[in-house]
Amino acid sequence: MKRLFFAGMLALAAFGASAQINIPFQQINYKVHYHWGVVDVNIANGTATIQTDGDNFSATLNGNSIPWGGRIFCVSDTLQATMTPNPSGLSSEHVNYQNGWYMKPRKDEYSGAGFTANCGIPYKNIVGEGNLNASDNTMEAITITSDMLAMFYYFREIDFESMNPGQSLTIPISGGFANEVTLTYNGRSEDTSLGSPVYSVDYEYAYHGAPSGYPVHSEVDVYSRLPLLISAQLPVGHVEMIQD
Repeated sequence: MKRLFFAGMLALAAFGASAQINIPFQQINYKVHYHWGVVDVNIANGTATIQTDGDNFSATLNGNSIPWGGRIFCVSDTLQATMTPNPSGLSSEHVNYQNGWYMKPRKDEYSGAGFTANCGIPYKNIVGEGNLNASDNTMEAITITSDMLAMFYYFREIDFESMNPGQSLTIPISGGFANEVTLTYNGRSEDTSLGSPVYSVDYEYAYHGAPSGYPVHSEVDVYSRLPLLISAQLPVGHVEMIQD
């Protein structure tokens, strides 16, 4: 389970959005950590890029896992969505295309510099293609992370300063796998251990009218509105994606 959650986090995504804010091109590096008991290891590296172009918002998040425990993984997710302002002042989201891949390269497809162009054989994706053995829970985790890439937009749009700690909001989603996402604002912290004051946020997606069971926590930079930390507690341990 742990490797599938960080697999979903190291992903590729694109959004077509009715952008209400200007986001210049940015590139952000992340490290992915896994915690279980006394084990605390960096298991992957990733790079995110985000920007708006007129009314379109695009984001990518992709990366390679670090050889660990004899296993190496290559992963990629894709999401395209239209985000439309509604009377509440927040976007509703309509998904035009969504997919996510869990891939495991052969030994001859990996070098110390990274994965070759043939990475992705074998594979399985969330629309049922591919023959790689992966559990339903695995593919559910990848589905959730392909959905949550939209948070790179929402964190820019939401007026956290006008919210009270404990206040929640729900954003409807159509056309994709999720029905909605519910976000809870925990408050602002001046603790700069992550390099900046942060907004503390929890969010969870609903599928078929029920919560996913995979709540996600983020610490969002007050000034840049970038997630400095994304984390989730899984049955096999705690996974964190931390801005490098």
